[in-house]
Order: sequence, then structure tokens, then C-alpha cells
Amino acid sequence: MITGMWNEAPGAGTALATPSALAGDPLVAAVTETAVRILRPEAERTAGAGVPRSHLEALARCGAYGLTVYEPGPASGLTARQVVREVHEVLAAVDPSTWFVWTQHAASVKAVLKAVGPEGDALRTRWLAALTGGEHLATAGFAVLRHPRPPVTAERAPGGWRLSGRLPWVTGWGAADTLYVGAVTAADEALFALVDCAPGGGLESVASDPLWAMAGTHTAAVELRGVYVPDARVTGLEPRADWIRAYDLDNADAQPAVFGQLRATVDFLLRSPPFEELGLRLARKAAELRARAYALRDELPPGEAAETRLALRAAALDLAVRAGAACVTVAGGRAIQYGHTAGRLSREAQFHLIQAQTTPLRAETAHRILSDV
Repeated sequence: MITGMWNEAPGAGTALATPSALAGDPLVAAVTETAVRILRPEAERTAGAGVPRSHLEALARCGAYGLTVYEPGPASGLTARQVVREVHEVLAAVDPSTWFVWTQHAASVKAVLKAVGPEGDALRTRWLAALTGGEHLATAGFAVLRHPRPPVTAERAPGGWRLSGRLPWVTGWGAADTLYVGAVTAADEALFALVDCAPGGGLESVASDPLWAMAGTHTAAVELRGVYVPDARVTGLEPRADWIRAYDLDNADAQPAVFGQLRATVDFLLRSPPFEELGLRLARKAAELRARAYALRDELPPGEAAETRLALRAAALDLAVRAGAACVTVAGGRAIQYGHTAGRLSREAQFHLIQAQTTPLRAETAHRILSDV
């Protein structure tokens, strides 16, 4: 019998296994060990009860919050992009709830790194070490800037800005120290800033409908009630149309987390006799899509082959949803109960249909899913 070997890596023994060169990378090895030893045993409980702070602290200890600035050793032959993908795949395979809370942090690090001028230097001095070391945890709320009428506005004030409005989804609320937020100015510019999540600062969670997938991510609706942000905490200001174009280009590519999701479904099927062969077939198909998608991003500049990128991302999403449904089918009636892995995998696969979505991708994915209708 062929089974997944989680003591090595999610999906090990299949076409989705961690390549040996990546498995030997210090950060990949540390994150995988933490994922297998700490996150995986609690994955079902975490999905229901929520991500505990101890999970995030464990990721900080193994260096996961420094992923954005990590550089593999020159002798390894690896690129930083390869390491980033593998870390996302491993965490998304083992514990998607913790992965999603953790991944919110990256936007603040990237913003601080990109900030320009004297203000940028000051931001890096103040924030970079604490963020990349995981001593200071951040979440994010900026995708709403894609809306025709963004719900969070920024009004100029002496020495800074006042932000008002409601973010419908802020993940990791209650665990994060800082919110990296996007708001629209009167000139239709996208403003980005770092805001404290401490009580009394003008941020407050409000009632919202519960999530039926990824409910363990502590996602809340958050109101900004005239929150004052000094200029020293503004990380960027640019035409909103330019930001939307860049956002859409970045999200045209298939996401590593979806391939992590597929690794988890492969592992489930490999552990579900007599469906091992089905798991191997799924692994081979997922590996083929992954190789094609990653090659596009590595070999072509952003914007080229846009239709092919969208088609590959839609194909990966379609496969993930069907794989999740297969897990439910294999498990039978037990899968309908909360706490069963098959049901969780199916719900999480559907979550990926809406995460980092764009209008062109929604259309491409919907047509792909119903291609035989």
C-alpha cells in the first residue's frame, strides 16, 4: 500500500512531494517540522475552534515570518521564489486556517520594504525587524480597493490622514497587533498605512455573518471610526487604477496554496484504501498543472500570456474543488459532520474559489467548472 508520509512532507511519495533540494533548505525544513509536529495534529480542532496564538508563535520561532526577506544559500541552487512557494504549499496543506492567518502578515512586510524616501527608511528602521521576526504580528485589509466604491476612505488631516469605513473581512482579528489597511482618497488614490489594533484606537469589530469555510481564521468585519494615521505610518500612495492593474496581474497566476490544498487531498486519498490509485492520478495531474503554472511565472514577465495564466489558475481551482468532492465521496456520510477531514478539505477547496479573486478569474473559473454544461 502507498501512503502519504507526513513525517517527511505533505504528499511525500507522490509527484507532489517536496523536491530533495527544497527539503534540504533550512527554512523549508524548519517550517515543515513545525507544521507536522505542531499544526497537523490540531488541524481539525483549529478549523472549528480557531487558530491559537501558540500556532503563530511556533511559526515565528521557526522563521516563517521572515519568508519575504529570506534568501537561500547560494550553494543550494534555489531561488527565493521556490522557497516561498514550498512554504505556502506545506502550510496550506497541513493547516489551511493557520496558513491563512499567517499569510496576512506578508503584505505589511512587502509594503515596508517598498516604501521610498526618508519615510521609507524610517519605516524599515521602526518595523522591519519586528515584523520579519514575528515579534509583531500584522493582518491586512486592502482588497476592497478593487470595488467601484471602496468602503474605506482617507481624508487629509494635519500631519496625516483620517480613515473611515468598514472592512467586511479582516482575518486574524484579535491575534494581530497591526492592520495594514488600504483606503481611497478624494483624488481616487490608493493609500496604504499601518494602524494599531489596540483597543481605543478607532478600530472595532462589528457583527457579521459567520463563515461556512475557514471559520477558524478569526475573520471579522472591522469598522474604522475616524482612525488617525500620521504620515510616518503611510507606506504608499498611488493612483488606484495603477494599483488595481498590478493586483490583477499578480493574481492571474495560480496560487501555491491551491497546490497545497491538492497535496492534502492526495494524502487523504492515499490513506483511503482502495482509492490509492486515484490519489496517484490526482497527484500526477496536480503536478503537471503546478509545473506549467510556475514555469509561466518564472519565464515570462507579468502581463504576458495572461489568458494562459488565468486558464491554468482556473484549472487548478477546478481540480481542487473536484478533489475535495472526491474525498467526501470516499469518506461517505461521516464527511458531513464538522470535525471530519474530508468535509473540511471540500469546504477549504471552495474557499480558494474566492480568495484573491478578480473579475476575469471568476468568469474563467465558472466557465471551467461548468465546461460540459
